[in-house]
Amino acid sequence: MSDEHDTVEAREAVRSLMRDPVTKMLLAHSQLTVAQLETLLTDSLSGQEEVKKSRRRLYRPSKARISRGAYNRTLIQAQNNVIHSIYTILLLGYLELFDSSSLQPFLELSDTIDSYVKESKLASEAVLVELERRLTEFATALAKRESFKDAL
Repeated sequence: MSDEHDTVEAREAVRSLMRDPVTKMLLAHSQLTVAQLETLLTDSLSGQEEVKKSRRRLYRPSKARISRGAYNRTLIQAQNNVIHSIYTILLLGYLELFDSSSLQPFLELSDTIDSYVKESKLASEAVLVELERRLTEFATALAKRESFKDAL
């Protein structure tokens, strides 16, 4: 009975994170799908609680049950997307197109997102629109050639 209770609690925790408006907005602009993020979250949550690997897939809040194989494939795809994103940043740094001072705005934006969330447990639509505008502005400026360090 305890396993079923843990599963229900874990599903609700993941559902809550997936309903979060900031999570939704960031996910929409990320390299991850909804299923991949759910899988990463359930894997992380179940890993913290020493849950058997065979039960981790049951933590996903999706209504349809998935096989262990499908769960593992989705997890691998999600992990690969995260790894590729990290390598992209490393590549840009190595080629001196992205220097360490360029990372500071990421930290500042992360703090800004955290502040928005702390200010309002349920972020208002206006706050989310402003946050998305600032993030889009930042990402667009960063991706434009003139924002990269002139290495050539």
